Amino acid sequence: MPQQLTARSEFAAFIQNYGWWLIALFIFAMPFGKGFEVPLAFMAIGGMVLLAKEGTSQIKTDNMRWALILFACIWLPILISLPDAVALEPTASTALAFLRFPFAIIFAIYALSNPEHRPKLFTAIFGMFTIVIADGLLQAMTGRNILGSPMIADRLSGLFYPKLTMGLWIAPFGAIYFEKVRQLAKTSRFGWAYWLLLAPYTIVVLLSGSRASWGIYAVSMAGFALYLYLINPQRAVKKYIAIALLLFIPMAVMLDHYPPFKEKVAATAGLFSGNYDKINAATSIRLPIWTVALKMSKDHWINGVGPRGFRYAYPPYAEKDDVFLKMNPNMGPNHPHQIFLEVLVETGIIGVIGYLLFLGLLIRLIWQAIQAHNHYAPPLGIAVFAAIMPINAGIGFYASVLSAMSWWMLAIFFAVLMIDKSKPATD
Repeated sequence: MPQQLTARSEFAAFIQNYGWWLIALFIFAMPFGKGFEVPLAFMAIGGMVLLAKEGTSQIKTDNMRWALILFACIWLPILISLPDAVALEPTASTALAFLRFPFAIIFAIYALSNPEHRPKLFTAIFGMFTIVIADGLLQAMTGRNILGSPMIADRLSGLFYPKLTMGLWIAPFGAIYFEKVRQLAKTSRFGWAYWLLLAPYTIVVLLSGSRASWGIYAVSMAGFALYLYLINPQRAVKKYIAIALLLFIPMAVMLDHYPPFKEKVAATAGLFSGNYDKINAATSIRLPIWTVALKMSKDHWINGVGPRGFRYAYPPYAEKDDVFLKMNPNMGPNHPHQIFLEVLVETGIIGVIGYLLFLGLLIRLIWQAIQAHNHYAPPLGIAVFAAIMPINAGIGFYASVLSAMSWWMLAIFFAVLMIDKSKPATD
């Protein structure tokens, strides 16, 4: 028995000392296809081992209880959709894949139980995204990034080449990145200079060419601005002015000097034209997809067609001249390209209730963290909200990229949510 207890404490101690490195590896692996799944898988396995060796003590903490409640809001509707899923295998695999997230949260809670590791992790995130931004700027100026990868149709691809997902990755992380900037600015002699990093970060998001990422970034920055106001209201006006200038100056310069961006903005203006064709062009031909989604939801309004089932259920609901069925008569787009519609169609009204409850509880936890003077959890919560907000029209909600990104951030969020009462809160 003593040897068993020693083995347990040694494993937990190892995770508490070095586990934050594995969490950070997710960020460094994100440009390389599905490479981010490797550290996430090891986090999940580590969480399983910790649960087996250390027992259920961590599950009984407030952090883990909230994590399981929010997880249930999303996972239970997936499970309930299984009996009526139009494609059982992909829906079942999605339900199974989601089960790794609670174990990853357990791992993160252990790995970040030492408050000293939290700033180290934020520094790693800051460092990696600084590299990504610098590489994107190099590609914008020279046409190729540090690896020699070219732009794709006047859009930055950066380290994510040949995929055009860079904007969708970096947009939600803006709140996390600039919280580290705020901390550096507060402790450095020429701290104000760190805020200049807003400009290149904004430029790269805009030049990524993804309008979905523009919306995510706008929400992320609006949330971060509100966060700044709530933690320091007496100086908020000055910060708002500085942030607004650093955001709008690069945008104005690009509108005048970068034709592809100007064309993208002009096309986006079609959203407010009232003309179907212009609105359809502004949404990247998504109106037919949304029309099909609404038709489909009427027939499957209780528990949906199952996550990742939209593509299989699409053909009967589409018009005869549907542009997507011309490319593939047997299958539609992978998802509705709008998160609220995706949840409605694939998990029904049950999923919508769970999703809205998830967002409401997340906002509540962010607010409580701000009141507790916790300066690590709120930016993570803001980033998650920006990534999965209802109007997001980018990556699929149940797809591996967005789900992995969101739950990785949530794992850290729940790991740092409660301040150690024996120590003062830190910036």
